[in-house]
Amino acid sequence: MSILAFPTKMTSSGIVTAKSAELWGVLIGCDGVNDPTITIYNGTDNSGNEIVPTNTYDASILGINGAILPFGLYAPDGLYVEITCAGAVEVVAMWRNK
Repeated sequence: MSILAFPTKMTSSGIVTAKSAELWGVLIGCDGVNDPTITIYNGTDNSGNEIVPTNTYDASILGINGAILPFGLYAPDGLYVEITCAGAVEVVAMWRNK
């Protein structure tokens, strides 16, 4: 059985989906200079429960940061990505409807 996940690219904080979802992973591309801080919440803003805790990624390490999960993290109220970065960053959330 294959898992169909929707990749959604974010370059600033915002709603990935307002529907019930499962988060299957996140990939983070950095500009090589500015360290981004990323948090992912259950909900449509940053007042919901954190499902991926706040983490600062080292932009000087070349390559893609992030994580692919062996299971889906259930987010019944949607997914919201909060991005703080002085430079350019791309966050790709991989999710599916639940």
